[in-house]
Amino acid sequence: MIPENAERLLKDSPHEKAFKLHMGIDIRNLRELAEALDIMADDAFKHHVNESKNDFASWIRHVVGDEELAKSVEKSKARKSILEKVRDRVNYLEGRRNRDVICPKEFLTCGAVDFAIGAIVGFVIGVIFSAII
Repeated sequence: MIPENAERLLKDSPHEKAFKLHMGIDIRNLRELAEALDIMADDAFKHHVNESKNDFASWIRHVVGDEELAKSVEKSKARKSILEKVRDRVNYLEGRRNRDVICPKEFLTCGAVDFAIGAIVGFVIGVIFSAII
């Protein structure tokens, strides 16, 4: 599934919906989650992910709104595996976001060229029709 709005999935969550880590750190976006997973102690990780729960998958699903990543993360119980999945998703979304952005100058140039071509074609067709009639 290609997310329609990568920017929405990468943005900071509101302060009141930040992920509160067992070690006292608030996480507000997927990049911060990846950073925290990278340095997190095993005990802190086990507090959030065990046989009965996966707090990271729940937060990704309900706060970030990335169902695809949440499904992938909830299947894993290993910190390194979840870290890789989150990092891969962030890299993918950042690439997607950058591809979706159109430079205003490029947009205007493209529009001007299309307009000029349309005007010429319209003029030629008009001349042909007026000659026929």
